[in-house]
Amino acid sequence: MSESTRHQNPIRFRPLPTPAVAIFARTPSPGHTKTRLIPVLGARGAADFQAALITDAVGKVEALSKYAARWLFHTGRTFPTPSGLQTWKLAHQQGRDLGERLDHAFRRLLAAHSAAVVIGTDSPLLPPRMLRQALNELRACDAVLGPCPDGGFYLIGLRCLPQDLFRGVRWSSRFAFRDVLGSLGSHGLISSILSPLPDVDRPADLLRLAQQFLGLPAARRLAPATWGFLKGYLYAALPRPA
Repeated sequence: MSESTRHQNPIRFRPLPTPAVAIFARTPSPGHTKTRLIPVLGARGAADFQAALITDAVGKVEALSKYAARWLFHTGRTFPTPSGLQTWKLAHQQGRDLGERLDHAFRRLLAAHSAAVVIGTDSPLLPPRMLRQALNELRACDAVLGPCPDGGFYLIGLRCLPQDLFRGVRWSSRFAFRDVLGSLGSHGLISSILSPLPDVDRPADLLRLAQQFLGLPAARRLAPATWGFLKGYLYAALPRPA
């Protein structure tokens, strides 16, 4: 097989039939997580906010325990895991950038599972039904992506892993989703696109989320830990809905 042919063909594994859903989470360490929110929340507050986001993400993935294995890929040498993770697999993120970390994670996941979905923790209003939808889409498609309005993505799922899939992606930019979708197409993979969801990275995102919580009880039910955190920090300062 020539060098060019080998790089064009996806790596295909012989996995177990059960799919997997994995969370990518930064360890909630003060000063090292949610740094763009530190001017609003302080270093400890930003870390506590991250911990709340992780708790809500874990709850949504745990609801899929009958359908998928659950993984959590974390940063840092230690990770203060929420309760209820006894049946989860925990692993350390490895790689210099998000592309290398995703590549490493998908290699592990697809070596043991028929398909894998990876989410972050920055979109607390992700409904559990969209995780089930992503798993269902992977029965017919090679990949599934959930875009964010800022050009990133909150979810990616794969059934196979092409060589160099994430190379050349402009991470942390408005081009990240477009670049990954283009790479999937260039490798001949069929992708399904989910509905867009915003993420929470900046103070304006935090204010928007808090206002949604105040006005929409359904939003509070989707992310109870995040709502519990925000109402303690911001409730008194936010305008009430008319």
